[in-house]
Amino acid sequence: MSAQMVFDALRLLTPMDVPGIGKRRIGGQGDGAYVLLDRLDPSQVIMSFGIGWTVEFDLEMAKAGHRIIMFDHTIGALPAEHPNFTWHCAGLAGVSDPAASLFTLQEQMAKLPEGTVDPILKMDIEGFEWAVLGTTPRETLARFAQITLEFHNLLDLDQPVVNARAQLALRALLQDFALVHVHGNNFGTIGSVGGFASVETLEATYVRRDLFPTVPSKTLYPTPYDTPNFDEKEEYKLWFFPYLPGSENLTL
Repeated sequence: MSAQMVFDALRLLTPMDVPGIGKRRIGGQGDGAYVLLDRLDPSQVIMSFGIGWTVEFDLEMAKAGHRIIMFDHTIGALPAEHPNFTWHCAGLAGVSDPAASLFTLQEQMAKLPEGTVDPILKMDIEGFEWAVLGTTPRETLARFAQITLEFHNLLDLDQPVVNARAQLALRALLQDFALVHVHGNNFGTIGSVGGFASVETLEATYVRRDLFPTVPSKTLYPTPYDTPNFDEKEEYKLWFFPYLPGSENLTL
């Protein structure tokens, strides 16, 4: 039962390729960078959740002309400033908790400028992503053109509660989005769960399928766009299910 449960969750992380469109690494060579499809317009607003100690991604996008709306309730000030930055000392959760400065994605999207079209979502919120994605209305999530985020706690997918929460979130994403890039964060560990190899923390990029048609992946990860988050450790080679080309055909 555990193996099937883990397989069912992991297979939802099978990446796809987007023919004819390149990718772009944004934010430097180490931690704090994200990969997006290279179809970006400066008019696209970036909603950036989880800032911490680095704003390399946000700063590069701001310098390119994007307006960045930033959210983090765990810091007292941004580590750097830019005229295109707007920071809110508030976080993201599946259920609002104003006393803890946590609000839903739907509530936070009210801060987007009127008339915003195809914004981009960047999210690194240390495990809260599962609840956020699993509870956000489909029409709210589908406003984004691209989503880049970290998935945490993948080595706990043999736990029924964790697994159910992850499957709910991943299925919600796949209603309108395709996974088009993955990278194992080597600050986390790599191990086995339910008999399957897995990284603990996965960086992922999704694109809305009506904007970017996809085909089965022929890409081996990591790619030339990727660098280690922690340069004193080797990259994690994702040469296994569900990231290896052909994974979409596997059954258990």
